[in-house]
Amino acid sequence: MKKKFLSAVVFCLFFGFGISVQVQAQKSSTGQLKSIHLFDMPEGVTEAELSAVLKQMNTSIKRLGYRDAGYFLYKVQGDSSEKYRYFFEGVWPNAEAYKKIHDDEMYLESDKRASVLMKKIRQTELYRRLKRVD
Repeated sequence: MKKKFLSAVVFCLFFGFGISVQVQAQKSSTGQLKSIHLFDMPEGVTEAELSAVLKQMNTSIKRLGYRDAGYFLYKVQGDSSEKYRYFFEGVWPNAEAYKKIHDDEMYLESDKRASVLMKKIRQTELYRRLKRVD
């Protein structure tokens, strides 16, 4: 009787651990969906301001358990480009996570705060939403 009980407990622990690992893997994937924004920094917007807004949005995303999802800002090194010197990407594990994140109240609040900066960036950016090809 004790042996059956211990076997059941061990099974439940391993089964539960397996589910936890699977969910964690889903929330930390490298991203099946991306959005890319190529742009030049508009007048009235600084790198520091944009970085702070993206960080705030990423805090909302990480709170939902998607630690590898979010927005990441890059800048061209040196003078190799005269146009589109900045790039930020949005990385999303899958369409379901994208929807969950973009429907979240905390995310929507941070998105409202970002809207003033993003409105200026959108005037000149090159934007694409992409799905990884396997």
